[in-house]
Amino acid sequence: MRIAIFSEVYWPMVSGVGLTLRRLARGLEARGHAVRVYSATYGGAGPVPRELHASPSIPLFLYPDVQWAFPRLDAIVADLAAFRPDVVHVATEFAMGLAGIRAAGRLGVPVVASAHTDYERYAARYRLDWVVDAGWRWLRWFYGRAALVLCPSRVYESHLHVRGVRHTGIWSRGVEPIFDPRHRSEAWRARFGGPVVLYVGRLAREKNVGLLLEAWRRLGSARGTAQLVFVGKGPLAGGIAASGLPGVHLAGVLEDDRLAAAYASADLFAFPSTTETFGNVLLEAMASGLPSVAAGAGGVLDFAAHGRNAWLAEPDDAGAFAAGLARLLADAPLRARLAAGALATARSRTWDAVFDGVVADYRRVAEAQPRLAA
Repeated sequence: MRIAIFSEVYWPMVSGVGLTLRRLARGLEARGHAVRVYSATYGGAGPVPRELHASPSIPLFLYPDVQWAFPRLDAIVADLAAFRPDVVHVATEFAMGLAGIRAAGRLGVPVVASAHTDYERYAARYRLDWVVDAGWRWLRWFYGRAALVLCPSRVYESHLHVRGVRHTGIWSRGVEPIFDPRHRSEAWRARFGGPVVLYVGRLAREKNVGLLLEAWRRLGSARGTAQLVFVGKGPLAGGIAASGLPGVHLAGVLEDDRLAAAYASADLFAFPSTTETFGNVLLEAMASGLPSVAAGAGGVLDFAAHGRNAWLAEPDDAGAFAAGLARLLADAPLRARLAAGALATARSRTWDAVFDGVVADYRRVAEAQPRLAA
């Protein structure tokens, strides 16, 4: 098949959505499918991905790490016509996604959409609740242009149904084989000088990073010699560095083997976010053999079960999160039991099965609405 993907974010921008789409593109290509990606322009040290058609863009004023694209529709239509896709996949609901819908309409190509972000919860984090109703009117219109809307979890699919979007399917997530306990590094651990509590992800308000810092403060002497290590970047990095809390470290962005070593070398994973539509990093931590304390909300509930493969704390409750951290730091047998359950969960989720399901959905949509002549 020939698949065109439209998204505001793509490699080298590091985000859950960008990395998931990059992984999808590589998985499709490995199966013999052709992929063309239409995204914004992101600078980076590495080469421009060969599959990328980049539109002019500027940093988004609310979120400078994300580029706001200004797609040139005629140029995109010409490039898309030359590519001759069987399906257009729109993965973000803004300028690039709209360009994908318009270009697909001009060329008579069926559209699949995917939902990645819980904008309703994001709005609450940024005190933008007043935009929620208007936002859902836009999303219902946008998703209505697609033959199918793929959701990362059944939890978020149910939320879309409540909001009036019902032509849905599941595009779950797998975990890369690189995330494995064998990558444990004593040299990495020695940098911090104590048991490591690890966070991986965007350092941003929607990830509830502030709650994690408050929970760490509340632990007080129960922390012992434990160290809290943040892996990632984002607008809250400066505030974390300035917090003055003991045992807090910023490790920056880590990728590939270095990220795998960070996961496998930690003792405990902390994930306070309640805005996840899936929670890729929690699954990566599980695959690395880590017990976790996570907020019991959102898409992680598709695979995280309290007391079996994770310790789930009451959402948005710093005291409950601190209590979970204290319990696991003090209870080695519980950590071992949760780690074993986490490994079993992660090993049951492979990208091969996920990619096969996405291709089947693409094929079903393409066969139901064959490509029309331009």
